[in-house]
Amino acid sequence: MPALMPESDSEDELPPAWEERATSDGFVYYVNHQSKSTQWTHPRTGKMKRVSGELPIGWRRHIEEDTGKVIFVEEKTQRKSYTDPRLAFAVEEAPEQVGELRQRFDSGTNALQVLHGRDLNGKVALITGANTGIGFETARSLVLHGCEVIFACRDEKSTMAAIERIRAEKEAAGQRCSFVALDLGSLHSTKRAAEEVKKRHKHIDMLILNAGVFALPHSITEDGFERTFQVNHLAHFYLTNLLSDLYDHATRIVVVSSESHRMSTLPVGGGLSESDLCPPQHKFWSMIAYNNSKLCNVLFAMELAKVSTVLVISHY
Repeated sequence: MPALMPESDSEDELPPAWEERATSDGFVYYVNHQSKSTQWTHPRTGKMKRVSGELPIGWRRHIEEDTGKVIFVEEKTQRKSYTDPRLAFAVEEAPEQVGELRQRFDSGTNALQVLHGRDLNGKVALITGANTGIGFETARSLVLHGCEVIFACRDEKSTMAAIERIRAEKEAAGQRCSFVALDLGSLHSTKRAAEEVKKRHKHIDMLILNAGVFALPHSITEDGFERTFQVNHLAHFYLTNLLSDLYDHATRIVVVSSESHRMSTLPVGGGLSESDLCPPQHKFWSMIAYNNSKLCNVLFAMELAKVSTVLVISHY
């Protein structure tokens, strides 16, 4: 098994001292100049690659007389290279089993790595709860890659402080951030936020429903609903519908759920009532309320996916 290699922004970037080469019949192999060894598998990914057996049009393969090394010459420009030009078009060999498919991202991947190399100039994203945690890191990565981000948050002071952190990192990125007041504990505030967004924008490329609460004591919102249920699900459902005029076929709606949805106690097979979603205080348990609200997120996303482009992201 290949040894663990240093971190890299590119999963296919070779570690120091390694070189990629190809045989005349198209098999890619890897040379370690430090250990003077070769292998068929990529030292970072452990995968094998193939290239077309023919050189690209206009290239010729030669052997240098004085060194005996293989050299490649582009006939039109007479440019010479020791690197096989076919390697630019190398592809991984298809795995024999689905389980061998390489996972591109994992739990150690951060938001900047996910968007590495992407140009999001001209895109507009709205993120609820963007002033802290997952929401902030998502917003930061998006704006640093050129996206305009609307911070839809309850606390203006902490939101402006979050935007200033981004501005201090990169002035142009900070200028692409804006704030809209949104208190998900109030459907009136939710409607007002949607109206404000529609005044400023004619299109949204990404709606990221990230904000949420956890382990709150039992309380009822001004709208008469249990607070965890309203903040985590109902107000997001309402906001999504209110902003529907700003979507097109390319808009992505991201619903941030949780693995806790698996521990929901909501009844299956029908018979769901308002008291299941908004239980009275003597039947209330904050963890169960959270679990149920996260299952609502998943069910909402599944229904939305039938008529829109939606992505469900679960986190712990």
